[in-house]
Amino acid sequence: MRDLFAAVFFVFFGLHTDPADLPPVLGIAALLALAGIATKLGTGWIAARRAGVAVTGRLRAGAALIPRGEFNIVIAGLAVTAGTNQRLGPLAAAYVLILAIAGPLIARVTEPFAQTVRARRTRPATTPGTPTTPATPTTSGTERRGPGRSANGDSAPAPKEPQEPNEPVEPSDSPTSAG
Repeated sequence: MRDLFAAVFFVFFGLHTDPADLPPVLGIAALLALAGIATKLGTGWIAARRAGVAVTGRLRAGAALIPRGEFNIVIAGLAVTAGTNQRLGPLAAAYVLILAIAGPLIARVTEPFAQTVRARRTRPATTPGTPTTPATPTTSGTERRGPGRSANGDSAPAPKEPQEPNEPVEPSDSPTSAG
């Protein structure tokens, strides 16, 4: 029953908002939306960090808070009903509308943004004036480390050489081979 009355309240509030009243308050609503987005992202980031969540999850937590603005409509509805300021209703409606549009868009870019941040953090630092040699994707890494060395410099078995297609394959003594 409570959910029914909440839905009726939001429909009633929306029906009482004149779309012509929105443009004069869009500037203020946009500034409030930017402040709201920043604080919601920050709140989600801090809460997720305290829980030990990685960067991507922190951004997702903050982005999930952005489209939440129902409480603002409730407060604005009460204020308009009390007769405090008639522009408060359109301001709240514009604010919630901006957040309702921006929330899913920001949530969609959190993953690529987190990958960009992660890539920048893991990029090796170079000193100015030092030439950098980009790694080619076809190398296995042993060419730069030398044979018999792993990525951290420890001794490791040398990688097996690929067989030529025309070389005969020796039968193995494993139980899975037929014969």
